[in-house]
Amino acid sequence: MAAPEQSFNTIDDGGSDRRAITLILTAMVAFCIQDAIVKKIVETASVWQAQLIRSIFVLILLWLIAESLGKRRELRPTQWLWPVLRGGFMCGAYILFYASLPFLSLSQASASFFIGPMLITLFAAVILHEPIGPRRIVAIIGGFAGVLCIVQPGGDMQLAALMPVGAAMCYAMGVVVTRWRCRADPAFALSMMHNGVYVVVAILAVLIIDSIPFEAETRENYAALTTGWAEVSWLVIGLLFVTSVTHIIGMQSSVRAYQLADASRIAPFEYAYLAIIPVLDFAVWQTLPSSMTVLGMVLIAASGGFVAWREGRPARARPQNYGEIPWSDDSETPIPPKEPQ
Repeated sequence: MAAPEQSFNTIDDGGSDRRAITLILTAMVAFCIQDAIVKKIVETASVWQAQLIRSIFVLILLWLIAESLGKRRELRPTQWLWPVLRGGFMCGAYILFYASLPFLSLSQASASFFIGPMLITLFAAVILHEPIGPRRIVAIIGGFAGVLCIVQPGGDMQLAALMPVGAAMCYAMGVVVTRWRCRADPAFALSMMHNGVYVVVAILAVLIIDSIPFEAETRENYAALTTGWAEVSWLVIGLLFVTSVTHIIGMQSSVRAYQLADASRIAPFEYAYLAIIPVLDFAVWQTLPSSMTVLGMVLIAASGGFVAWREGRPARARPQNYGEIPWSDDSETPIPPKEPQ
């Protein structure tokens, strides 16, 4: 994230590949647990509360990790405008994805969000004029077909069904801004900046959203977005802290995985997330994906896996990206994944 693309082709033994696969699967389990917890929380708390509390925890943890690694100076960006803009896109991704969870199953929301790698490829071609071949164009079309299977426009489509797609668009724009204008900024600084944006946006929302004259039906149907601050238990606060820890574990595991093996070998394994999430859906909410959702998930996984393999890009688009915490044993420079995220 913080430096031009590096090669990790120095690893040639099968043991390192197996370790990398184990780490990336560990990361996917951590992110699955995180998303399941957040889905449970936003059934009773507002997205703004969850965003504010969780981001404060993440900022504290990032600061402690930077201090422990002797990287305090990397907490400040080299510029302000573009990291703030990037943070705004990432903030939009977080809000839209988690705001959809009271209305959608984790399988539906997460599968639609996995359109992110294809959107990154598309936006990079349009905005950065990066070349895109016919095979990736076909893969992008296949991914969008998968989203249509899940969203089902013209049927009983809900507005919430479009939120994860909007979240993926925001995330993709954040990645494009990172590649375009933020390559020289330290990874810690970018993470601190966008979590800081989360906090500012959440505070403003908490202060003003209750005074906005939403219709009663809108407030009832979209309580997670139209509620500023509601009383929450210490259990909820504790669970939000757990999500910040699972996020850190997931990031560290995925960064280390991409250091141990070629990204093109590892990225497709991130689609294990789409196999784990339906299990959590059934275990916690007794929900099974519909046949159309399964078809959409298969199309998105196949298309996104191909794009990830072709470009060596981590497969899952997340509001907060893998490369935020460097894992370097002998260098003062943060080591990013192969592609800046």
